[in-house]
Amino acid sequence: MWPAKALLLICKMDLDNTQKINQLSLDYRFSEQEIRLLARFFRKNQEQIPDGLLDFSTKIERAIYNSLSIAEAQAFYS
Repeated sequence: MWPAKALLLICKMDLDNTQKINQLSLDYRFSEQEIRLLARFFRKNQEQIPDGLLDFSTKIERAIYNSLSIAEAQAFYS
């Protein structure tokens, strides 16, 4: 279950002449532990990641790789 603060949604309504544009966004800073858990989860379930989460999972993986040496990354994922 996601932490309550992760469910904070910021909805903006922009009026563009006669069109209404709905934007839904999420402003959340993940802790190091959450990033590590997500990285392991995405790696373990990579065949089942929906297309809409591929960019997010790639960013999570890059965050891990950018914070570890190659040996540390190999140990992390094994």
